[in-house]
Amino acid sequence: MSSTTLSTKGQLVIPTQYRRALNLRPGDKVEVTLEGQRLILERRSGRAAKLTRGRFGRPVLVSGPGAPAITTASVNAILDELP
Repeated sequence: MSSTTLSTKGQLVIPTQYRRALNLRPGDKVEVTLEGQRLILERRSGRAAKLTRGRFGRPVLVSGPGAPAITTASVNAILDELP
């Protein structure tokens, strides 16, 4: 569990580990819900990927509109963070 501090403007910083886990990027929309004494933040979907058939009949994952670009470097960076 992590903690963060509320700014004078009422803003919170979402810790890096959670932003990465939810693939949150600047400008992304987040749903906010109050459940009792808990504030629930959820990433709004909208960047759904689809599985289609490629040129040679193999399955290919195609990202949705507005999805961040996936490069070899970004995949390697994610893999390097795994235990």
